[in-house]
Parts: sequence; structure tokens; C-alpha cells
Amino acid sequence: MKKFDRSWVIAAVLLPVALTLGGCSLLPGGNVPNVPVVPGDGSDVDQETVEDIVEGADGDIDYEAGQLPADFPVDEIPLVPGEILVGISMGSDDRDAWQVNIVVENEAVAETADDLLLEAGFNNDSGFAFENETYLVVVSAADSDQGYQVAYIISEIG
Repeated sequence: MKKFDRSWVIAAVLLPVALTLGGCSLLPGGNVPNVPVVPGDGSDVDQETVEDIVEGADGDIDYEAGQLPADFPVDEIPLVPGEILVGISMGSDDRDAWQVNIVVENEAVAETADDLLLEAGFNNDSGFAFENETYLVVVSAADSDQGYQVAYIISEIG
């Protein structure tokens, strides 16, 4: 039986924050329920402010506007090509998790996310998440005011 992964909970909590800061529009008007609206496109958001929002979480939080966090496993997790809006890294003593939002050229590019993961050796036996021996990856895509976005939530498997 797998041990409960608390970084997954942190990632689930941070997803609405990252989507809001990244400009993703889940509801008409661009608002995510129960999350304060941050003016602008997220590029003017102070990274320390975001990290302070989640200060109570165990482990380290690294929020990066416009780029991947330094510890993102680029060689193991294939991402769709596009403009990175938000990259978040959440670390603990025994495992890490990441959340990345990318604006892509169009819906067709977004639809390649699943294939890239399958080609990299991940399976999708659950129909919900992609998994290999090391990582669990959930991918979603949505149209937004900034264009089509792909959001990744990645957690190390313990």
C-alpha cells in the first residue's frame, strides 16, 4: 500500500492559486471560486508574496513566473511546447511536487500532452493520471483569456 503523499494535497491546494496567478479562466469573468483575484496577467506578482501565501505548508515552496523551478525534472517529464506562465515547486524531506501552467499555440498542441507522456514511458491505467515508477502526473487543458493552457501537476511517488 502506498503511503499518503502530503505533497499531492499541497499541489491540489496550490492549483487554484497558480491558475489565478497564471491568468487561467475557469469561470466566466476569469474568477476561480474562493480564490482572490490577482489583477493583471500574473507577470507583476511578487514571487515572495506567493511563497508567503503558502508559508504554513511543510517543506519549501518555489514560485516562478515565466519559467520552470530550478528543480523541475525536465529530463523525465515531457512538457508541451509553449510559454510557461507559472512554475511551482513544493518540496519536503522525502518527496517533491510541481505545478506548471503553459500557454500553447492552439488546442491541437495541448492535445499532444498525453502522447508525450505515453511516449516517455508513462502509463494511464487509471484513466485519470499518468504514472511511471517515479512520478504521478495529472494534465488538464482549458481555453483562457491568454490562449489555450495546459496545466501539469506532478508528484514523486514514495
